[in-house]
Amino acid sequence: MPTVNLLRRKASPGPSEPQVEVETAEVGQGGKKGRPTPKRRTSSAPAAPAPKTRKEAMAWQKQQGKRASVAGQKKMTSAEYREAMRTGDPRVLPRRDAGPVRALARDWVDSHRMASNYLLLIFPIYLVGLTYRPLLPIPLLMIVLFAIEWILTGRRIKKLALDRGLQTNEGAFGLGFYAGGRAYFPRRWRRPAPRVSLGEQI
Repeated sequence: MPTVNLLRRKASPGPSEPQVEVETAEVGQGGKKGRPTPKRRTSSAPAAPAPKTRKEAMAWQKQQGKRASVAGQKKMTSAEYREAMRTGDPRVLPRRDAGPVRALARDWVDSHRMASNYLLLIFPIYLVGLTYRPLLPIPLLMIVLFAIEWILTGRRIKKLALDRGLQTNEGAFGLGFYAGGRAYFPRRWRRPAPRVSLGEQI
């Protein structure tokens, strides 16, 4: 069967024109040609080049942030952030406050009375003892007493966490130090805000 090359032209691809290629068509009997089989190749848009300078990288990050906000990720206002911190919203909690074990430690501190509750009141005595040599044993003794309290508190919190099925690799002193750091703040200054009352069973 004879074959006639009807059209074989490659248009030079422009920036927005697809490249078109038409294959040869077979001519049947009687001089009638068969149906041509078009083949189209549409060039995809080129990938964005990687940022080469710090300025370009910052501009790219800013653009990505705008796209995220358009996609529905609403940014918190200052008032919303403060309220989320006050209520202990996991989305805004720093790493040191995150997790169920740390939440249990906060509840334990807020429901118990500790010597660390008075740390701010006796802190001036601690400073005087550091500056006046004859009174130096006083601040040293304070450090030892608070360290003992924090270790005992950490052990109690860890035991309570394990009894409730909460797994933690944190040591007793780490938990106790976190508890003591919360205990010396007045209740109204604590963040997240206390969710249990003093003396309440947790």
